[in-house]
Amino acid sequence: MPTDRLTYEQRTHLHVGLTTLACFLLASTGWLMWLYHLTGLVAASSVDVLTMVVGYLMQAAGISAFMYFGRSLSEARTHQLVAFSVIAYVACLAPAALAPSLAPVLAFGYLSSLLCGYMQGFYVFCLARHVDEKRRGLVFGGAYAASTALGWLLSAIAGGALTRGVAGLITCAVLAVPTLALVRKPLVSSTSTQDELTQQPPAPRLVALACITVLLMSLTKNTGFGFPADDLLEGVSVETSRLFYGVGLLVAGLVCDHDRRYGALCCAGALVTPFLMLALSGAAAPATIMWALGYLLFGFFSVFRVVLLADLAAQGGWYLFAGAGLLFGRVGDSLGTALTSGLAASPLVLITVTAVLFACTMALFFALYQQLYVTAPGAVPSEREIFERFAARHDLSSREREVLRLVLAERSNSEIAAELFVSEATVKYHVRNLLRKTGCHNRLEILAKYADH
Repeated sequence: MPTDRLTYEQRTHLHVGLTTLACFLLASTGWLMWLYHLTGLVAASSVDVLTMVVGYLMQAAGISAFMYFGRSLSEARTHQLVAFSVIAYVACLAPAALAPSLAPVLAFGYLSSLLCGYMQGFYVFCLARHVDEKRRGLVFGGAYAASTALGWLLSAIAGGALTRGVAGLITCAVLAVPTLALVRKPLVSSTSTQDELTQQPPAPRLVALACITVLLMSLTKNTGFGFPADDLLEGVSVETSRLFYGVGLLVAGLVCDHDRRYGALCCAGALVTPFLMLALSGAAAPATIMWALGYLLFGFFSVFRVVLLADLAAQGGWYLFAGAGLLFGRVGDSLGTALTSGLAASPLVLITVTAVLFACTMALFFALYQQLYVTAPGAVPSEREIFERFAARHDLSSREREVLRLVLAERSNSEIAAELFVSEATVKYHVRNLLRKTGCHNRLEILAKYADH
């Protein structure tokens, strides 16, 4: 019996992780194809503006589209539209990466970026909807880390031939097959009942603060890593940097799941590294080490901004809003790249602007940190906090927490079975586990012990 429960929960998390991996790997491979082809058509100075400014804004628009249209769609219909977007994405890559003239390359490139954003909105929605809060960091970070490693492998084979031209298009078509198989299958989450029973929408001001903080952090990160890059090009391999980034993603997922506070602080630390790199720009070896450290900390940055909004969305049952972390992150990435490009000829001005942005970002970050992770003296804990402390103290699994909530609501075994779509025998098994772990003999004792907690 416990094996079945754990296997189901693990399968759900694995499915979301594989979906995220497949979508991200397909999107990043297609993005590289477009980037390489565009490099041969326009000046190098224009590539960043066309891809990382306009292209990122199109991704943000795609995430917004998913959040908007998803409101009126069933989950099954949502999966069908995402499957269609995968097919359309691969179709758009043909002219985006093979057309000889600039107009179709840009038009289909931006359309593919829009579809890429739609897929991003989908897998972050799945993360918030189907993955337990204590596993979101690892599922997302692990998926991105695996995708980064596989992307590096694809770019390393045959000198990168598999990510260029016709060979790249074939690669994306092959990657689309497992992606379609994963996105077409709707999931019934083992955590959905738990989330719905504990929906306590966060204050709108807190959500707004989180979104603005993510935007400013992304903006500051992009401007910050604009000014030391030229001094380090000889000592840094872009491919190797991606591997450091992948390791950072995996570690960030583990740390965030262990304690969101540590993940948040490491994320803030990523914004400090450009200034340290600038200070060490005269010493190649230490600066290169800082560059590697910066990419490791980027992992915390990428994971935390997604998990932050996914957590807030799940708390209020606003699962479609989970993509706001990536949405505002992409807008910040775009604005940061635009600012860096505009001030490239004035390094001192760029550094000054980055320093001002950094100060503003840190002020907002610690205001958010205080509200999310620091309990004010004398503050009365919420019902959710009381429950989580009780469950953590007695080491309850996700399913046991679901059953406990319904036991606390004084539901019968048959009612619990109907609500969780399991048999009464399964409910009795979990209730016995609850009694054993809490040291109680019956339900009344659990109610009394919880009330005294």
